[in-house]
Amino acid sequence: MGRHGVERCKRVLVLAVLAALSACVGGGAPATPPRDLRVGIYDNPPKIHLDDAGRPAGLFVEVLDAIAREEGWRLRYVPCEWEACLHQLETGALDLMPDVAWSSRRAVLFDFHSTPVTYSWSQVFRPSGSQLLAMTDLSGRRVALLRASVQAHELEVVLAGLDIPWTPVPTDTYDAAFAAVRDGDADVAIANNYFGRRSARAYGLTETAIVFNPATLYYATPKGRHADVLARIDHWVERWHDDPDSVYFKAMGRALAPMPTTVVPPWLGPALAVAAGLIVLLAAFALALRWRMRAASASAAGAHTRLDQVLEASPVVLALSFEQDGHLVADWVSPNAVRLFGFTPGEMSEPGFWASRVHPDDLERLVPAVQHLRDHESLVREYRLLDAGGATRHVREELRTVPGEGHGPLRVVGTWTDLTEARVHEEELAYMTRHDALTGLANRTRLQAVLGDALERDDGRAVLVVDLDRLRSINDTLGHAVGDQALRAAARRLTRILPESGFIARLGGDEFAVLLPTKAEGADRVVRTFIRDLQAAFSTPLLGSGHPVVLSASVGVARFPRDGSDAATLLKHAELALYEAKRHGPGRHAEFDPALSEGAQWRLSIDSGLRVAMARRQFRLHYQPQVDLRDGRLVGVEALLRWQHPELGLVPPVEFIPIAEENGLIDEIGLWVLMEATRQLRAWDEAGVVVPMISVNCSVRQLDPDRLPSQVAAVLAAAGLAAPRLELEITESMLMRDPARSIQVLHALKAQGVRLAIDDFGTGHSSLAYVRQLPVTRLKIDRSFVGGIGQQANDEQICRTVIALARNLGLETLAEGVEHLHQAEFLQAEGCALAQGYHYAPALTAESFAAWLAGMPRPGFISPMPGSGMADAR
Repeated sequence: MGRHGVERCKRVLVLAVLAALSACVGGGAPATPPRDLRVGIYDNPPKIHLDDAGRPAGLFVEVLDAIAREEGWRLRYVPCEWEACLHQLETGALDLMPDVAWSSRRAVLFDFHSTPVTYSWSQVFRPSGSQLLAMTDLSGRRVALLRASVQAHELEVVLAGLDIPWTPVPTDTYDAAFAAVRDGDADVAIANNYFGRRSARAYGLTETAIVFNPATLYYATPKGRHADVLARIDHWVERWHDDPDSVYFKAMGRALAPMPTTVVPPWLGPALAVAAGLIVLLAAFALALRWRMRAASASAAGAHTRLDQVLEASPVVLALSFEQDGHLVADWVSPNAVRLFGFTPGEMSEPGFWASRVHPDDLERLVPAVQHLRDHESLVREYRLLDAGGATRHVREELRTVPGEGHGPLRVVGTWTDLTEARVHEEELAYMTRHDALTGLANRTRLQAVLGDALERDDGRAVLVVDLDRLRSINDTLGHAVGDQALRAAARRLTRILPESGFIARLGGDEFAVLLPTKAEGADRVVRTFIRDLQAAFSTPLLGSGHPVVLSASVGVARFPRDGSDAATLLKHAELALYEAKRHGPGRHAEFDPALSEGAQWRLSIDSGLRVAMARRQFRLHYQPQVDLRDGRLVGVEALLRWQHPELGLVPPVEFIPIAEENGLIDEIGLWVLMEATRQLRAWDEAGVVVPMISVNCSVRQLDPDRLPSQVAAVLAAAGLAAPRLELEITESMLMRDPARSIQVLHALKAQGVRLAIDDFGTGHSSLAYVRQLPVTRLKIDRSFVGGIGQQANDEQICRTVIALARNLGLETLAEGVEHLHQAEFLQAEGCALAQGYHYAPALTAESFAAWLAGMPRPGFISPMPGSGMADAR
């Protein structure tokens, strides 16, 4: 019996014993009824669908059924169309919806678990015979896609960014989308890769290389409901994810497998019968052979007609030529030349025709064909040709000599193949590799090439890196579509103020680069003028009255040759100057200074390192005890984040948290801290290490009323912890950035039972009116005031005031950074209840903390750690 089987047997035995005890003690009270969940199901095989017998099937159904068996849930599947399913989930008519792609828009309406069930992407499918190579080929086409899907929204955004016109054909199912193409109601169809791989061939469709919208797929619930259900789904998906024997692993294998094929084709029997009939007919055929010989002449005439039809339909012009006066003259040309190039065979047979139609710029470089073919059997070349309408066409010409007798005139067979469409695609691809798809500006690759050429010519250049301040707030509040509109509007404004001989490119995100010519006049004047025009251009809303948001722009400046002699160095130094400008607030500019390099380079290395730190598991949590000042009893621990950088060593939070808040990674990091801290508390519980409560710091960006409360509920449910065992700490200065929003979030958390504390109290200049409205349970006295006890009378008075304020508001006080006995005695005498700091213990790893706690002289007594007086580095 496997490990899971043993666990299941144990679970059954425990439940049986509990049931028997309940019957004895409680007189046979009824058991808790199983959890009922209404689950939406729509047609999207192989991930989710109803099979031929009308039963729910597919990857998501198999996994959910297995979880329901483990959890004792009772599932009721409700068939519905995709859009109707989402509407019912939003209104609460459904409790759970499988196979939902996460998006920021849906995250407002629904809750998702943390670990994706699987991943997919959207792909374009075409009918056989058509050609689609890139997004630009969708221009003017009718596109069948699933109504109200994420892929429909993403495709609209992508094509709008490329300024490509198209016509959507909304359908309720992927089957209907493929059928629309088959029936001629649409030109192409969009589906996810799971469905397309299985179903395209049945509809006569072929997959293309055009893919977009990579998506993570989850189960979703109505907003604010069933956080415990999502937590248990996370538990089982994570547990089964890498187990080859698990339900999840096997269901995924079936979903990814191709459609089964029948070993014996169903047409084999009828085919054998037909073959038998043909054997009989062979005898009759022999008798008819003589008659067929008589009909051969008539058949030859028909074959000639069919050959003409093939040549007419061919995409290649065929010609037979002979040598005349040192040139090739056509004596026969296939009739499709009229259709393909507009020339009649008679026109093409006239002497001098070829030289009169080749593009003048290409004629001089082409070696005369006769001269080449006298020494070689073949000639292949590409050049431009002016067709009958005067349009330029790219052609590939292939000439081959026809073997003849003696040394007579050359006979040549040749072909023309039209390469114009392929060249257009190549040019489009080349354009896309050098330009930004969203704004149409040059990209970083082209910028470096242009700057490198200018430096080789020794042209004076100033490099400016421009960053749009607060663009991320538009994406977060109004959506990425509005953010993209703002970027395009910003690009147009930057282009309008660009001086002659200037150059602009988009580096990515919200950053642009500008090259200014500075050789003709003073560099200072050119840079000052552009920055002045820039600030004026951004003084009005980018998107008009519809979205009256005014964005400022920060600028970093580097100059050639003072700040660098090559393109890469100048760009790097301009970005370092930009970091310095943003450090002083939005709308500023700064020139590169060598003194900036060390500090800014550090910030750059921190920024780039943070983007991979989570994936490479470089974050750690350390835990500092919190004790009761009266008896030394352990009341909890504070979880403190550390970053173990492979090159920089242990990086303290003060170095990287502000950068994580700037680049938007703090949300992901903050969620990880919550999950890891609660997981560790649960692990201590299971190991018998008694830790009453754990305290976790929150960033201001995490204070989102639509997200943080549901995240906390899901994390607690996943860890199986009661809400009062978690305390969230928010610094006073963060709360005061947006007091109304902070109060809303804190009340939602308080309603769940989570404990709340104001960290670093006394440093944020908060008003008493706001403090009285905050549903907190604890004030933490900042270490800067505790450190002055016994030395600074003002610091001692601040400590007394905070303790008195907390007492009047019915709150606890905890002093941070207690390093000496006289500090602890002062705080206890003034009525402070709790403390943490090096006087008791530094921040410890989970293993060191357990060992430290086990080594205490007796339960409930915490003795000071050796080496008191060390800085309480957090």
